[in-house]
Amino acid sequence: MRRTAAAVIFVSLMLSSSALASGFGLRDSSASTLGVSYAGNAANGSVASTMTFNPALVNDVGTFDVALSSTGLIPETSGNFSASLAPNPALKVSGPTHPVDIVNTALIPSFALRYRLTDKLAIGVQASSPWGMITDYDSSVTRYYATMSDVKSANFQFIVGYQLTPELSIGGGLQVQYLKGRLAKAVDTGSIALYYASLNPALVRLLPPGTAPGANDSSVELRAQDWSEGWVLGTEWKPRPDLSIGVSYRSAIYNTLKGNEYFTPDSTHVLTVLQQPAVTGGAFTTSGASGKLHNPPIVTFGAKWDIDPQWSVMVGGDWTGWSIVKNLTIHSTNPVQPDDVTLFNYHDSWFGSVGAQYKPTDDWKFSLGAGFDDTPTDTAYRTPGIPDGGRYWLSAGVGYKVNQNIDLDLSVARLIAERGNVALSMAEPTNAQSFRGNLTGDVNMRVTLVGVELNYHL
Repeated sequence: MRRTAAAVIFVSLMLSSSALASGFGLRDSSASTLGVSYAGNAANGSVASTMTFNPALVNDVGTFDVALSSTGLIPETSGNFSASLAPNPALKVSGPTHPVDIVNTALIPSFALRYRLTDKLAIGVQASSPWGMITDYDSSVTRYYATMSDVKSANFQFIVGYQLTPELSIGGGLQVQYLKGRLAKAVDTGSIALYYASLNPALVRLLPPGTAPGANDSSVELRAQDWSEGWVLGTEWKPRPDLSIGVSYRSAIYNTLKGNEYFTPDSTHVLTVLQQPAVTGGAFTTSGASGKLHNPPIVTFGAKWDIDPQWSVMVGGDWTGWSIVKNLTIHSTNPVQPDDVTLFNYHDSWFGSVGAQYKPTDDWKFSLGAGFDDTPTDTAYRTPGIPDGGRYWLSAGVGYKVNQNIDLDLSVARLIAERGNVALSMAEPTNAQSFRGNLTGDVNMRVTLVGVELNYHL
């Protein structure tokens, strides 16, 4: 109970916006290296916050250091959609077709600490939010697929590192994660009621006047959470004092979100009629529910070369095994309530970036970076809840050495996303079963990231 309360407090600080890595991933745990678009982070142990990219970097600590990082997300989003009702595509869904401000402004903090036990052994702790998204469409024409999607995570890593040789080190540990989700959408109660009436004409006299497709919307919302575990492993090799190469593996985490599915009736109470046991057997009632939402494995690699005391260049990337994310199936404890299935059919994706850093004096440093983040989504399965598209990164940063023990970094990045096209069809059995209809359109997204990090070291 105490650990759940602690995680909820931590997660409440992480108002994670729409995912800013591929899928619903986030990589905003090190504002210090945001300025180089996270290039070479698997090989850059200059600050504690990069441990999330490679646990072997715990070995780069002197005696003790701690990093407090926070990244602000300032999105600009708009959509353009057209939708038709099931099962008649000639009937259009009413409501706004051009939603704006789909993604809200958010602030994502992270914390990292490293401590050297011996000349060969070091330990570290990191708290971050590697997964998250918030999209809000309200009553737009997307509502039968999504009105609100909100997923937040709090990931805690406990790391041990060992210096095998002066050039080679390893690190690994346990990750414990809390994942919390709220997923909401409208239910076309009018169409569902008329479907049941076609099977049982006597039902017609129980329905209120004006019952029609798209005219009697109720809503359903899943609220669920889960604790799960995984592991991390990495290595760092320094063949020369000016060159560092690193690679790491973060395991998949298999979450089973458990909670409740809440149904809210329409104003005309058509849903109340459908909830009667004589009509549906008692479906569409609030009950317990669960669903599996997996977090994929990640392989991260990078290199950092100090050309001279002033100039450094970095390159890096990661592979994310999104292909384990096939669908989200919400299973109700109500035995007559059908499963609610959302297909993702993600494919694996890649991220790559390059960066450079210039230190004109011992007190100042300046950074530039660029990168590209591939999307695991395809148009036929891309949902408005996660309207993901490939992202181009441009970034810059400045760092200042306040005194012998304190460094302060400020970074800014601009993310330009490819158009997230959506083409969901009622011909897909899972959509037909839920009377979601057809939905076509796209989402345009631009995001500005502003990161601040304070590093204290002994």
